[in-house]
Amino acid sequence: MAVKNAHHEATFDFPIKSIIPGQDDQLLLIETTDVATKTQTFLLLSFELLEIIQAISFDETYHGMVLKSYDKSQLLFIQYSDQNNPDKTNIYTFSWDGGDPTFAMMNTRIIQSGLDWIKVPHPHFTNKEIYIDLKSGTEIKKEEPREHSTLLPSIIYATAYPDSSEYFTWFVQYFQKHNIVPCRQIEYLKTVNHALISYYEEKQNGLSNTLVILEADGTIKEQILLEDQLPGIGKDTFFIFRNKAIFVTQKSTLNIYDL
Repeated sequence: MAVKNAHHEATFDFPIKSIIPGQDDQLLLIETTDVATKTQTFLLLSFELLEIIQAISFDETYHGMVLKSYDKSQLLFIQYSDQNNPDKTNIYTFSWDGGDPTFAMMNTRIIQSGLDWIKVPHPHFTNKEIYIDLKSGTEIKKEEPREHSTLLPSIIYATAYPDSSEYFTWFVQYFQKHNIVPCRQIEYLKTVNHALISYYEEKQNGLSNTLVILEADGTIKEQILLEDQLPGIGKDTFFIFRNKAIFVTQKSTLNIYDL
């Protein structure tokens, strides 16, 4: 008898805003948002066990921060200005212990970054750049070897096909035999042994979004409801990392499906 693919899940208190693998492929970071209190919470998980290792929350003082990189000791963020000027951002690092930023730099932008360094425009000279050590906050000589930043390594995203695409018609024809009528958009990704398709259907109470996992011969192996009562479609409803499908169901449940 065939062994069913392992499917692990973990449910959180608030909706999941983003899922971010890090440079250490044993770690996974989840960002959740409490809309009522405008609180962002970042949870560091062990990838295999889905156990919470670290957690940190921010109130509206740091509203709109975007994570650039993280490890077990600290997190690196940028915060966009109210005018959404990409050349004028605030840069912060925080220890997982919380409290005030361990490093802050205002009204600049990150050109390149690693876990413990950033490259930014020179504060006084046009067309010049400097490296900053995030641990000490001091400038580093540019000729020193720099590690390459890879916040999102080995992630494979699906290709999206809107209903105006000629490929969308093929998916409509495929799903006819399953009495499924997809609409709006299809996301498709082929792996060595499986194909994954995320599709939308019109329902009385809004759109529903479903992920199907297909065998190599095209038969449906798994059919998983991601979310229903949707007002519209989204993007990147699933991705592949370390040969596992990663997706969210009903807004707050993280799923990891072993392919």
